[in-house]
Amino acid sequence: MPSYLKLCFAYCAIFPKGQKILIDDLIHQWVSLGFSTCELGEKYISQLLGLSFLEHSKPSSTFELYDEDVILFTMHDLVHDLARSVMDNELLFVGKSTNAAESCYHYALLDDCSKPLGSDLSKIRALHFMDCDKYELHDAAFLSAKSLRVLDLSECTIHKLAYCIGELKQLRYLSAPRVQDTEIPDSITKLSKLVYLNLHGSPALLALPESIGEIEGLMYLDLSSCSRIKKLPESFKRLQKLVHLDLSDCSSVEGISVFLESLTKLEYLNLSYCTNIGDTPEVLGGLSKLQYLNLSHSSYLECGKEAEFLGALRKLEYLNLSSRECGLKKLPESLGRLTQLKYLMLPGWRDLKKLPRCFGSLKSLVHIDLSFCWMVDCVHEALVGLTNLQYLNLEETHLSSLPEDLTKLRYLNLSGLRKHSSNDPRKDQFNPIPLAAETWDILINHMCGITLSDLEHLDLSGNYLLERIPESICSMTKLHTLDLSGCIRLEKIPESICIVGSLKFLYLNNCRSLSEIPQLGSSAISLPHFVVCAGNDGSSSNLVLLKPTDPFELDITELENVKSAGEANSIKLLEKQSIWQLKQEWTQGVDRFVDDNILLEKLVPPSTLRKLEICGYNSVIFPGWVVRQLPNLKSLVLRNMANLEEWDTSYSTGEENVLNRVDRHGCPMLRMKGPLPKAKQWEIRCSDNVLSSWDECIVSHTSASSSSSTITTWLSVRDCKGPHQWRWLQHFPRLPSLDITNCGDLTSSPEINQHLSSLETLSLRDLHMEELPIWLGELPSLKNLEISGSDGVKELNENTRQLTKLESLELSFCKSISVSHWLGELTSLKELCMNYKFGLRSLPASIQ
Repeated sequence: MPSYLKLCFAYCAIFPKGQKILIDDLIHQWVSLGFSTCELGEKYISQLLGLSFLEHSKPSSTFELYDEDVILFTMHDLVHDLARSVMDNELLFVGKSTNAAESCYHYALLDDCSKPLGSDLSKIRALHFMDCDKYELHDAAFLSAKSLRVLDLSECTIHKLAYCIGELKQLRYLSAPRVQDTEIPDSITKLSKLVYLNLHGSPALLALPESIGEIEGLMYLDLSSCSRIKKLPESFKRLQKLVHLDLSDCSSVEGISVFLESLTKLEYLNLSYCTNIGDTPEVLGGLSKLQYLNLSHSSYLECGKEAEFLGALRKLEYLNLSSRECGLKKLPESLGRLTQLKYLMLPGWRDLKKLPRCFGSLKSLVHIDLSFCWMVDCVHEALVGLTNLQYLNLEETHLSSLPEDLTKLRYLNLSGLRKHSSNDPRKDQFNPIPLAAETWDILINHMCGITLSDLEHLDLSGNYLLERIPESICSMTKLHTLDLSGCIRLEKIPESICIVGSLKFLYLNNCRSLSEIPQLGSSAISLPHFVVCAGNDGSSSNLVLLKPTDPFELDITELENVKSAGEANSIKLLEKQSIWQLKQEWTQGVDRFVDDNILLEKLVPPSTLRKLEICGYNSVIFPGWVVRQLPNLKSLVLRNMANLEEWDTSYSTGEENVLNRVDRHGCPMLRMKGPLPKAKQWEIRCSDNVLSSWDECIVSHTSASSSSSTITTWLSVRDCKGPHQWRWLQHFPRLPSLDITNCGDLTSSPEINQHLSSLETLSLRDLHMEELPIWLGELPSLKNLEISGSDGVKELNENTRQLTKLESLELSFCKSISVSHWLGELTSLKELCMNYKFGLRSLPASIQ
């Protein structure tokens, strides 16, 4: 291996094992350390990939939208060990036994950014931290390293970037994302050699230093998700060497156009979700070196001005014009000049009726997304000649057939296809008519006849008139994924699909009419419902088949068949960022190979998860990740956990998430510890200890209780027959709706009414209830009352006459109850509903 490549390879050892490495980060670190230039860096990456020293982190069958920021690499653990052996005494890393003098180290990977860096490490040229999110960054952790060229703080908690950062005069690369302060110190402009600056994800940041333009050598600037920055400093114009500028999700920033004229060396510009930057500036046409342009969901696309400037960007390879509110109605014919364009995204162009005549001249296109372009017509004609196309998304568009020369297609999305139903395309937009079953037969047979031999992913989801999949689909010999989700009339899938040896994933969610699922090969699975099967002869279970998947919904059952914790760890559930709904289920009363707690520790969901259900869990305690590490979670269901005794809901950092709904079913031993998760709706069923522990955990965390009381709007307690002290209701003083079902004698609980002064809706259900509780008439705000399934109750209590605000009264399945003569005294009553009231002859005179 040449010495220059050996140096670049060995440096990769500074990244923790298994970490995904961004291509831009790696190349700019090489450049900052003098190992290469940007141009040579890309060449070196290709060489290391060719030697298998670097690997793409995503399988080739995964089709994500192209984005420079998601080109990721990993190193195999053995290759990583080799890189560290090449580094030998130059790299200090966590856990390394020190044999050489510390002064020999030039690179360091440390795990505590709160501790001072030893003064004898002043020769360190590159410093990374790992697993430091629990530590607050201390300036002494890097200040003594005066020779630093690379400082990566991406895994640190940065409350405030220290003023002394300006003393690192040799610094060329600074990654300091998620700064929690409102400002960046002015001293950062003293870093005259800085080439790379990453401040992304700093929503508290209000402004950049006014003298930011003094860093005249800056080439890479990432301010994405700095959503409170409103204006860029006047000196920003001086950053004329900028090649990469990312302002995505800077939703408050204004006046960008005046700076773009000076930034003529830009090759990468991302203004996605910049909603306040005004109209499309003609100055964009002057950025002739642009290779990447992302204007998706920005105000540039809402103005309706034609994008004639695009024709001047002849080096453009990537163009994203996605928009939900696009005001543009056509693309310019000058688009045909972009002969190097490879990626074109136009999702949401609802007024686009035709693609330009020049479209077929874009011969370099490999990726086209026209999803939700509802009105676009003549798609077939526009695609003719695009022989390099590999990715085509036509979701919710009009299509009759595909050109026969798209033989390199690997991904095809025909989800929710429409047909023209009238002469007015605008009517089709709001009243779409799906393709008929016979049309689908013709279309699929046509597709199979045009030699789509490279097709790996076919999405036919949401086509609810599709009734069958023809046998001809088996001619797609490389088909890897077939998505039929939401094809509610689909009745048949050919049994011969099992001979498609490449098929790994079959999505059948909500295929209601499908009577039989064909037998798939041993390495293929149907999703979202995945049944874990134990391997024979001591082999692992089939859980490992989930490793390359990343579905929106995943339902894993029979987890008791997982053979080892390593199997669960290998599927890398945490990295499946597409999953928003997850169910994890064990079968009750059967033996396990692995303790449930150990297994669940390895099945940590991604932070994107919104719905989580765990069933049949058999251990005594929960792992810490449940809720605590799921900031986007909105629904949590815990069901059938007879042995679960403790759930510690303490939050480590920050303010906890507010859930829409929390259900506890069949957890009789469970006691809560720590502040309650905040939720708008609670349902507790067959879980007596949950109630008795509530008072303890809320009382000891009063700050949590005060906020919970204003958040919870509905509480249901069912089948909890143990002795209750209802005083925990005092922590929900503003509760508007309460449902109590089969919870024993309520007449002996006079304290209930003391805590329900704001209650507006109450439902009481209990087959064995013989009389209504007296406190029922002492609820001053009650507007809606339902009494159901209580055959023993014979009448409404006399003090129920005090419910002067009652507007609705429902008596359902109460065979013995009589209608009180004074009912008409409830002057606010507007609705009286009596279901299955046997023997009722007439209504009281007071309400006739």
